[in-house]
Amino acid sequence: MTQTNPKHFNMGNVFGRIVIDSIERKQSPNSEFINFQINVSGRHCGSAKAFCRMWKTEAIDAFWSHVRARPHDPLYLRGFFGQYWDAQNTVFTTFTIHKWEVRESDPRAAFILKGEVDVISAVKGGQRLLLNYSREGQETERFEYWLQDEKFLDTPAAGDLIEVKGYLRQEQPEDDFGGSTGPVRAYLEQLRVIS
Repeated sequence: MTQTNPKHFNMGNVFGRIVIDSIERKQSPNSEFINFQINVSGRHCGSAKAFCRMWKTEAIDAFWSHVRARPHDPLYLRGFFGQYWDAQNTVFTTFTIHKWEVRESDPRAAFILKGEVDVISAVKGGQRLLLNYSREGQETERFEYWLQDEKFLDTPAAGDLIEVKGYLRQEQPEDDFGGSTGPVRAYLEQLRVIS
């Protein structure tokens, strides 16, 4: 049996505790969903929260029941990493959750993606990378990532297929004194050019 290596791949993992007053259960024309935030503040992400969404009534009911009974449990949530732009070109990051469990771990919001480099441009202190991600039969999604100069020796070029791993975090996550600074964005920790 041969194992396929998909050209494009998307996984988001969130570890932390739910922000109780952030929970919103809503109805869309086709399905019910729940929005919520996970506090991922700590050494990996600085002071940050991950915005999450879960679909399917059965999954929501089980999650909601657990959160009401044990709101302070540490959670591990797995799903897809997503971003969207508003009219002012502000980027919002979300995690669409399809699986969860109770698990103690360092708080963090992490992602792994494979996609094609669209644009890479120099910015103060590093680079901004736009990556195109597409799945068969669906629209191409565009993701915005930030690379800090000191992390990477090689810079990918437009058209390169790459794999990236990183965190939704502040520009400077927690330092030795417990402080963190900068906007919360998707920062890359690892980058590998595939072709």
